[in-house]
Amino acid sequence: MRLIVGENEKGVILENFLRNKGFSKRLIRIYKWQGEILVNGVKENVQRILQPGDVIDLILPEVDSDIAPEKMGLDIYYEDEDVLIVDKPAGVVVHPTKRYQSGTLANGVAWYFKDKGIKALIRPVNRLDKGTSGLVVFAKRPFMQYYLQIVKPMSKLYFAVVEGKMEGEGRIDLPISRKPQSGIERMVSEEGDRAITNYKVIKSSERFSFLKVKIETGRTHQIRVHLSHIGHPIVGDTLYGSSDDYIKRQALHAYRLTFVHPLEERSISVYSPLPQDIQHLLKLF
Repeated sequence: MRLIVGENEKGVILENFLRNKGFSKRLIRIYKWQGEILVNGVKENVQRILQPGDVIDLILPEVDSDIAPEKMGLDIYYEDEDVLIVDKPAGVVVHPTKRYQSGTLANGVAWYFKDKGIKALIRPVNRLDKGTSGLVVFAKRPFMQYYLQIVKPMSKLYFAVVEGKMEGEGRIDLPISRKPQSGIERMVSEEGDRAITNYKVIKSSERFSFLKVKIETGRTHQIRVHLSHIGHPIVGDTLYGSSDDYIKRQALHAYRLTFVHPLEERSISVYSPLPQDIQHLLKLF
């Protein structure tokens, strides 16, 4: 990773320069002790005073993925030296678990990295439930994962089809916790973590409503739990009160991701169109 010191950064200490770019103290220590921090090609102390035009190189030992590579067709919507954005189909798990140890999106990304000679661990920045389709970001460097999760989280937009007629727009600010005696299900609970979901109705009928949803937090099953709690479960979401008569998975799609690239200082926005099964559902309005 290479950074260039700007004219307005004259006299800044190297550590502060990195902190201003979004690096945590922990991440700086990782580069310091496990890799190298170079200034104009020379290994330097983090207290080095920088000048405009100085070239900062951050180097970590190259590592292979710890996930078994499996060849699969990936729908890649964006890629640069730091991130890979893939469109996940419904029915595919993002990352291996005890139950799903192969056939995951991460297995496919591991194969892609190996095929392209990319030495990187598999670092998903966001995760989608198995039945949810849409955009998933993989960071190629630890800094990018930290930046997009903690420093300046991405803007995440979803489309959802819910049961019943809804109107206007709203904000659901209700805490979510794990449901007792359930390893999977979540519920609204005062003992849970704060969760905020914003929605806007695009169109509706007496039977269904089509929503645009934006989340401010990223709790497990957040959109599904919140919409079910207010009496409008996502169509096809059998875990939270709907049936699969019209669609065989929850009608939820992560259609847009937007973030500011910290190194290139530009906004990146990626769009994924609605899958066929949700398009078919909209014809039933």
